[in-house]
Amino acid sequence: MAEDTSESAECRLRAREAEFARIQRIGQIGGMEVDLRGNNFRNVRSPEYLVVHGLPPDATHESHEAWVARIHPEDRDRVLSHFLATVNGPETEYEVEYRIIRPSDGQTRWILAKAEIVRDDAGAPLRLIGAHIDITARRRAEEQRELVSRELSHRIANIFTVVNSLVRMAARFEPTNKEFAEKLESRLQSLHRAHAFVSRKEVGDGGIKSLLARLLEPYQGASGRRVLIEGDDAIVGPNAATALALVFHELATNAVKYGALSTGDGSVYVAVDAAAGQLRLLWREEGGPQIVNAPTGPNGFGSVLVERAARSQLGATMTYEWQPAGLSVTVEVRLADLSR
Repeated sequence: MAEDTSESAECRLRAREAEFARIQRIGQIGGMEVDLRGNNFRNVRSPEYLVVHGLPPDATHESHEAWVARIHPEDRDRVLSHFLATVNGPETEYEVEYRIIRPSDGQTRWILAKAEIVRDDAGAPLRLIGAHIDITARRRAEEQRELVSRELSHRIANIFTVVNSLVRMAARFEPTNKEFAEKLESRLQSLHRAHAFVSRKEVGDGGIKSLLARLLEPYQGASGRRVLIEGDDAIVGPNAATALALVFHELATNAVKYGALSTGDGSVYVAVDAAAGQLRLLWREEGGPQIVNAPTGPNGFGSVLVERAARSQLGATMTYEWQPAGLSVTVEVRLADLSR
């Protein structure tokens, strides 16, 4: 009876091992283990690992040098230095993405390697246990998406150029509308800068501070220090970038015409405060003409435009304070709405 129980347990174990191997094959995941003692790097590769890497069945104990040689030449130095630095450092987790050239068919494949490093009490490395995952399909999809995104961005940039040309042409034939055309062209250029920011952001360009710096760059003057941006940073989505482009373009334009940037000594300070799920942007003008009376008449088209954009696209509130030293404007928006 005990023998039957032992045989039954062994059968169940084999069935589980076969099931685990099947899951690895389906997911294109290969297990591996590396003996790290003495930096000799003795390897044990699972059958699924051999398939992923295009290796023959007898390569279970391939050498460390064979693995290094299989790495794509453009990735080899980066991957090897990262591997050695991780093994010889204090880390217990190892992760890297790189390309290999498979010996079986010469194909270039993308690999995600994830592993844990077992260390002794003194921190010396003993074993590395982990998995190699074939992520070629994902990387190719990302590359295709980036290609399409760049092409779309290029086409949109061309549209901005064409529209601006049409506005300038219309202004030449309708001199009475020249002022309106110049304002429209200026707003379109601001939107173009916001679009360029969002496009580059997809490959890692910064957040709200980078966007503000790009939008306000034309107003820095020769010294490059007339607009100071300080404070926290936060992720900006495409919808929010468009709305903020309109808001800060209008604030800067008015500062040039009537406020701090209309004089040689005036400046603008923009403070960014992100806390408790809320973003607070403070625009404060200093050194411009003294404000005697706050405007009491109806808002102009520009003010209506920015407030509508802030409210409808950002869900934001705008508060104006007409102080003698200069205008202060506070824009408040939820961080969740900012990232859209």
